[in-house]
Amino acid sequence: MQLFWLDLETTGLDATKSAILEVAYAIASLERPFDPEVYGQMTVHHVRQEGDGVDPFVVDMHTKNGLWAECADARLTMRDIEARLLTIVPEVEPEVEDLVDKPTLAGNCVGFDHGFLKKHAPKLAARFHYRYYDISAVKLFCRSLGMAQLPSGETHRAADDVQESIKQAKACREWLERLRRA
Repeated sequence: MQLFWLDLETTGLDATKSAILEVAYAIASLERPFDPEVYGQMTVHHVRQEGDGVDPFVVDMHTKNGLWAECADARLTMRDIEARLLTIVPEVEPEVEDLVDKPTLAGNCVGFDHGFLKKHAPKLAARFHYRYYDISAVKLFCRSLGMAQLPSGETHRAADDVQESIKQAKACREWLERLRRA
């Protein structure tokens, strides 16, 4: 099974009203989930306009981290990005589909990202399994067993967030292994 670690940066929380600004991914196998072999990051062309309804918190966040400036200079549309990713994410034919062969999205709250893909990149979204390798759920499970809350980065950039998800997943695994040995 292929794990497709994914993070999106968006203009808001509602996929029907918000746009995708940045996409980052890392591809790993289920057997080696913390050792991706392929990485990628793409910025979507988006020019912000006054009165566009973007929450001031999001405007401030993406101004400070430089994403708005990168989006203004970017040349790729979301359609371009979807086309590129369709060459990377394998399509599993429904009539011969073995559920273990369908690529699985991985990351923190990755259902949120999948919702945005369903709206803005539906062909790509359809290639992923309905189950997720959701690290936010793993972290919550570990916390319920006594693990301290893991620190979170504040860059709000997709590539950094993919790396953080992998690092946090690995930390949870290591904590669970120590707990088992104790």
